[in-house]
Amino acid sequence: MDYFFASVDKVRRFYEAPGGVDLEVRTYVERPGAVREGTPFFLGPDMRPVEPLCSFFFDLSKSLVAKTLADYTYDVLDLVDFLGQLEPPTDLLSATEDDLIAYRDDRTLHQEVPISAATWQRRRAAINNFYDWAVYNGLLDRRPYYRRRNGRDVLAWGSTTELDVRHLSFAQWRFLKQVGLRGLLPDDRTDRSFRGSAPLRNSSAGELAVTTGMRLREFTSLLDIEVGPPRRDASPAEVKLQAIAKYGLPRTVSIQDATLRELDLYRRTERAAVVRKAAGNLHRRREDWFVVDNVDLRQMRLGGVWRGRRRSFRIAQMPAPLRRITMIEEDHGLEPMALFVGRGGQMPSKQRWEQVFEEAHTRTLRISEERTGFRPGPHFPGVPRFEVRAFPESR
Repeated sequence: MDYFFASVDKVRRFYEAPGGVDLEVRTYVERPGAVREGTPFFLGPDMRPVEPLCSFFFDLSKSLVAKTLADYTYDVLDLVDFLGQLEPPTDLLSATEDDLIAYRDDRTLHQEVPISAATWQRRRAAINNFYDWAVYNGLLDRRPYYRRRNGRDVLAWGSTTELDVRHLSFAQWRFLKQVGLRGLLPDDRTDRSFRGSAPLRNSSAGELAVTTGMRLREFTSLLDIEVGPPRRDASPAEVKLQAIAKYGLPRTVSIQDATLRELDLYRRTERAAVVRKAAGNLHRRREDWFVVDNVDLRQMRLGGVWRGRRRSFRIAQMPAPLRRITMIEEDHGLEPMALFVGRGGQMPSKQRWEQVFEEAHTRTLRISEERTGFRPGPHFPGVPRFEVRAFPESR
């Protein structure tokens, strides 16, 4: 079985019409009512749709974003693969409670690298969604496993609640920021052995997260014009979040003057250099971007061309994927409107930010060990683990 994800951008870039096919494919995939971005579809050896997977995910795509759809797709395919290896093989609609319990035990206990409780909770959610859908649509009389009135069932396993919550003191944060993220030594001298990239970007992003409480997706998806330069009266900047906030609930975040000044230093140095270098690469992929030519700061609205159409968006209502491809035409070429920019001119990915903070944590541990002669344990107060968690984008 092969599977694919609907992608307007890939169709626009790579599609070539077969001989004898008279179809304006770009208009077709962008028409009202077309399959939503990121919707998975499954094909068998005869290149025909595989049911009930196609119908289930088409219904699921009406309420979930592309990232969550992709996660659920891989989870369900893993279950399908497991069921096909049983003796005798079975499928989703024929699986029994014992089959599903065997799948849970294999993935959480017996496989070479057992999955975490958090990963299993997501897979369990995908399984529950499928069987609820199958019962609702008449494919099954009831789900193959028992569920109690409180919502728990035989597939429940593990706990994702973390009870060890500790504060981060200013001294701890400054050590992590200066030594781990910025690449200095504990006495604030330059560490010539430091090989990290973009220290000002990383340290100012961490400062923004710590002083505002914004989540990973929130502060990494900000546009430069949302924050702006420091105010002359040293007043804080207020940023209205909505589409990139958890559950899409609107709220206002205040960014203090000290943080604004640190962001401005990054903006005028590292960011400016990266933007200049990335201009040529961004221009070659011009059709892939949302190219802005009208900025309304009073209403905080952007207007421009995306996928050949004139579009206009309120900034607060722009989701993270759209913000990643938002560019503006400047004198030297296309420039990303993102506040934090990676080497190629786009926002760094979630995985890249997690790598940045993990490497900073590892560096603080190593330098602490070199300076003190012992390696801090998990409860050593000098070098805490700094994590900015990303929350699911499903609504």
